[in-house]
Amino acid sequence: MKNAFRGVVHSGCFIDERNLALVVSHPHPDNDHGGGPGPVKDWNEPYDPEAFQSLIDSDFDPDDVCFEVDGFRNVAVCTEGRWTLEELPGAGTIEALCRQGANSLGALLSYGGSAFHAAIREREGGGWEVLEYKGLPAGLVETRACFSGADIVLAGSLSYALDAPSEVGLLVRGDGGMTWTHSLGQVPGRVLALDSCPGADGTRILYAGGKGLWMHTEGRWSEVHSYLNGEVAYLRCFPSGDVVAGTTRGDVIAGNGADCRVIARVGPIHSAERWGDCFYVADSERVYRLGTSGFERCAIPLMDSVGRIPTVGRLSTGGGRLWLAGSHVLASSVDGMAWTTHPVR
Repeated sequence: MKNAFRGVVHSGCFIDERNLALVVSHPHPDNDHGGGPGPVKDWNEPYDPEAFQSLIDSDFDPDDVCFEVDGFRNVAVCTEGRWTLEELPGAGTIEALCRQGANSLGALLSYGGSAFHAAIREREGGGWEVLEYKGLPAGLVETRACFSGADIVLAGSLSYALDAPSEVGLLVRGDGGMTWTHSLGQVPGRVLALDSCPGADGTRILYAGGKGLWMHTEGRWSEVHSYLNGEVAYLRCFPSGDVVAGTTRGDVIAGNGADCRVIARVGPIHSAERWGDCFYVADSERVYRLGTSGFERCAIPLMDSVGRIPTVGRLSTGGGRLWLAGSHVLASSVDGMAWTTHPVR
């Protein structure tokens, strides 16, 4: 495929095709077959099967080898068409990347599956600053975090019991970290997914998911969808108050507050965006559109990935386009139907 590259993209944020940032890594053979990780600096080299085969120990058949990614530690930043690769300080793997202004980037990192710290890049060409989470209530486990504008919302279970309630709070930047300022209340179960954004009316839109799907309004939590098939493991909310949620068994839930309903069942989704009058969601194999004609599969640029790495990347928007960035492909669409692949060199 034209413009295919060796690396994989976890997520990205976009101004336009010449100004964007991608969370990138380089696949490598699993521990049973490999000669070590591929160099991340080669993520944007043209896709070449022989380059992957060179990472496999010589006494193994390449067809028997699985590839994997240990974690995402690097952000590839394109400024006016010029690419730089930046490794984030500290430990952990990048879970989310977003723009925090014209030239500022923010990242959330996890360690061992729990929220670990944030990192901020204040200006073009500047370094990344680690912002530790401070003042959290004692004993929170299995924490999750999301950006809410310049702030962070964090949720953590009060114990390891599956039915333990979770405390949710707001973290605000100050004194070299992100400090817990106040509680936003408790939800009756562990939180697997969390998302927030500033609302169109100036309020804070906030959803949490696990064994239930909850929305925070007027200072309290309320369940907006019950009788879930599986647990909510993915959430994406929008300034209108609308939300798209995905369960571990593939149900796609969409709506606004109490109007949320199951609209389809696909593979467990990993990204969602609102583009024009439609919602788009993606799982590891397909992209789907929810519009006036219902829920339908979209044609997408597709290149088989190596090993256990998902084939279809995550959705994003920016510069008047819908973007798809993932395994070896960066593509955009101006209508949600026809896609153009982009070079990354």
